[in-house]
Amino acid sequence: MTKGNETQRRERIEQLRQQIEQGIDRLRNADMWMAYLRFMSGFHSYSLSNIMLMLGQSNGKATLVAGFRQWQAKGRQVRKGEHGMKIFGYSTRLIKDEDGNPQLDEDGTPKHPVWYPVVTVFDISQTDPVDPDNDPYTAMHPRILEGDDHGIYERCRAWVESQGWTVTREPIAGGVNGYTQCDGSRRIVIDSGLPPMQAAKTMLHETAHMLLHQDLPGEEYQEHRGLCETEAESTAYVVANYMGLDTGDYTIPYVAGWSGLDADIIQQAAQHVRDAADQIIKALDPEQ
Repeated sequence: MTKGNETQRRERIEQLRQQIEQGIDRLRNADMWMAYLRFMSGFHSYSLSNIMLMLGQSNGKATLVAGFRQWQAKGRQVRKGEHGMKIFGYSTRLIKDEDGNPQLDEDGTPKHPVWYPVVTVFDISQTDPVDPDNDPYTAMHPRILEGDDHGIYERCRAWVESQGWTVTREPIAGGVNGYTQCDGSRRIVIDSGLPPMQAAKTMLHETAHMLLHQDLPGEEYQEHRGLCETEAESTAYVVANYMGLDTGDYTIPYVAGWSGLDADIIQQAAQHVRDAADQIIKALDPEQ
C-alpha cells in the first residue's frame, strides 16, 4: 500500500468515526432515539458503530445489507451506479513463520491478528434478482401480529426460566404491569389481568431488566431508575418490532424525557439495548 493510499484510508476511517459520534449525539433527541430503535430491530446483530453508520448513510431506509459479491452469491446483482454504505468489517489471519509453521504468542497460542477494514455494503433495494422467477427475497414480508402475541410471551417465559428464573402471573395493584425481583430470588411477575399483546411486551421489558440490571444494587437502580426503565422499554420495543408487534404507542411515552442526556450515557445505553435485544432475539428465534 502506498503512502498516499494509507493516508486516504486513515482519513476515511476518521470520517466514519466522526459520523458515529455525530449519530450518537443526535440520539439525545427522543425522536431520533425512536428512529434508532426501529432501525436497530432489523440489524440487531451488527455492532453499534455499524448500526449508526448504516442509519446515517441510508437515512434510516436500509432493510437488508450485504457486500457486492455476497449479493451475487445470493442471486442478486447490485445495480450499476449504486453507491454503497461504508462500514467496518472484520478480518483475521494466521501468522506463519518462514517455514510455514504458525507463529505462537507467549502463551503458546497461534497468532491471529484482527483488524477492522472499511468495507462497502449495499441494501437490497439497490439490487435486482438475477432470476426474477426464482428470487427467495420476493416472498419476504414483515411478520404482522394482530390481536394476540403469536406465542411471544410463552417463548420468552420458557427461555427466562431456562436461565434459572421463575415467571408467574399474579394480580398486581397500583397500575404496574410487571416487575423483576433482583434481590436474589430471581423472579419475574407479570400482571395476570393483561391481554396477550400487553403481557408479551411486558415480559420482554422485564426480561431486559433481568439481563441488564439484575446485578445493580437497589439504591443504584433507584438513583438511575429513569435510565434503567428506558433501556428496558427500548429493548422490549426492538424485540417486539423485530417479531412484528408494534408497541410504539406504549413505548414512545417512555422516552419522552430522554432528550438532553450526556452523549456518553446515550452511547452506553444504546449499546446496552443492542446487546440485550440481540440476546433475546437469538433466544426466541434460533435461526438468527
